[in-house]
Formats: sequence, C-alpha cells, structure tokens
Amino acid sequence: MRSLVLLLTLLSFLVIQPAMADDHPESHHADYAVLLGGSPFGGSISFASHQSKKTSFLFSLGGAPEGIFSMDDSDIGGNKYDIESHSSWVGAFVNHRPIESAEWFRLVAGLGIGNIENKITAEDGSVYHANYTENPVGYLGIGFGVDTSAGFQWGVDLGWLQTAGPQITGPNAEVIEDIKDNWMFGKVLPNVQVSLGYGF
Repeated sequence: MRSLVLLLTLLSFLVIQPAMADDHPESHHADYAVLLGGSPFGGSISFASHQSKKTSFLFSLGGAPEGIFSMDDSDIGGNKYDIESHSSWVGAFVNHRPIESAEWFRLVAGLGIGNIENKITAEDGSVYHANYTENPVGYLGIGFGVDTSAGFQWGVDLGWLQTAGPQITGPNAEVIEDIKDNWMFGKVLPNVQVSLGYGF
C-alpha cells in the first residue's frame, strides 16, 4: 500500500510539472469547480467555490468500500495480520494561495467528520478492531495544481489528519499494544490525494 501511494505521488508530480511552470495567464477565472479525488481514505467528490484567485472553499464527500490487505511480517509485533478496512466521511476545507505568481501552490486546512473502521485478523483467527470514531478531525497540508482557472484542473495534495487516535479492542492486551505502536493506527494519519476536475 505504501508503494502504491509513493508511486501515485511521483506520477502526479511528473504530470503536473507543466502546470507548475504555467500560471495560466490567458485563462479565465472560474467561480466554481467540481473535483474527483483518490487517496488512502478512498475516493471523493468535492465542490469548490473560488472566492478569489487566492482563496477557495471546498466541500467534500468521500469514503472507501471494505477492502482486505495483508500486513507484512514484523509490521505489527512481528506477526502477520489481514486487515479489512472501510471509511466514510464529509469535510470542509480552505485552500489559500499565498504566492501571487504561483497560483498552483496551495496551503490547505479543514475539518472532517466520519469514521475509519479496521478489522484486524491474526493468523490464529483472533480478531481486533481499530476504529476511528471521534469527531471532528483536523486536516493540514499543502497542494500543487488545481488553481482557479476555468477548464480542466488537476493536482496533488500532501498532508495529515490529526485525530484522537483509534479505539482498539481485542482479546490479547499485548497485541493491542503492538497495534497502538504501529504507524497505521496512530493519532496522526498521513494523506496523499490526487485530484481531477473542471472549473467553470
């Protein structure tokens, strides 16, 4: 999963390089945009309202259907686990472009409400749950691309979710501690999002 996120990030930087070099001097300003996104927390659809070339407000709905993947040995206490994970969320975000000559660069902040549920199954069949249910959660990040021009838009965002941490339950206290120590189930969750959309 980490390899996939890294690959998506690298591809996004390569593809949006022309957008970084061109601030769209001849394009028209868009009042609104609709964006489709993809991240480790699932797909999303967002509606953006551009208040000015510097500031946009985004309202998003997202989530991921249940999927199963396996953790490598040693990732959780030296043992292998299958993880079933799904999420659903809504969020409101502010995109601010502080550099007038580089509209492609954004600072992003926002709040999200939703949940992330993880079912963790050990090789012996025992089941643990690590669920994020505390709301709201904060988001901070930076973005590249997706300016306020009319027409086709796309970009990439890098940031993190600040949470209260998951509620972890299961039959073995030692395994619960191992899960708490794993980066995937911490209070801070890294995020990479690739977005595609249209300004009008």
